[in-house]
Amino acid sequence: MYIDFHTHLYAYADTEKLEKTLSQQNDLISVSAAVDEPSFFKTKQIADSIAKCTGRAYTGPAAVPAAGCGVPRIIPTFGIHPAEAARYAGRLSTIEPLLAESPLIGEIGLDFFWVQDVPAHIQERVFLYQLDHCEKTGKYCVIHTKGAERRIAAILKDFPHCKPVIHWYDGDESVFRDYLSRGWPVTFGCETRYSPHIRQLLGLVPEPLLLAETDNPTGEPWLGGTDSSPALIRRVYSDIASGLGRSVEAVTEIINANSLRILREAGIPTG
Repeated sequence: MYIDFHTHLYAYADTEKLEKTLSQQNDLISVSAAVDEPSFFKTKQIADSIAKCTGRAYTGPAAVPAAGCGVPRIIPTFGIHPAEAARYAGRLSTIEPLLAESPLIGEIGLDFFWVQDVPAHIQERVFLYQLDHCEKTGKYCVIHTKGAERRIAAILKDFPHCKPVIHWYDGDESVFRDYLSRGWPVTFGCETRYSPHIRQLLGLVPEPLLLAETDNPTGEPWLGGTDSSPALIRRVYSDIASGLGRSVEAVTEIINANSLRILREAGIPTG
């Protein structure tokens, strides 16, 4: 089994090809993040289509896989990405039903590096609203931190019942150590193969906090690679094992145990 804890299935241009690929990946579980309302709706449609082929999907709190099907194949999650925050800052109450529907929340966070057209105070307003939901419900939330690593560390002190999962961290090591000291799981992905800094951070992670992701379909191509397939998570597991100097089998056991623990805590069937 391979568990991709952060991908964006809605972003694949050829949905038919994607669904065919996913229906053939019997050992792959995708936690598929949204960035706004339309992307969440599309992700749920993909999950429903795959469920018709496999009987294994999770599309809301009331959804239960068919008897004997075990772990769902696709887990759609809802969140407003900082790049989309301006579209929602004035109507945040309208997203409450989708937050309530989503078993985990994400992708949310702040981006003071790439996202230059959405003011920081607007990003924070939307981020804080979603964190408040997680604080009240005790949900996990997958957090984007680019250029705002210290600010996020400060904000999250006011949300002790949130359960952050840090997505693709590549910032300052001292802030990363702070995140780890708070017990926050972290995802490592495609850049593990290419970046000495990422591998250095990887070596700091306690086993119970290690997760894997692809951030595809754009993660690997953004780094100069060519493989945008959901199946790339297999290579990511191998890259993480190589970076740690461990066997793929040992690292697979660690990542899967951590991922399944979070899914169970989120109320998602794990077989």
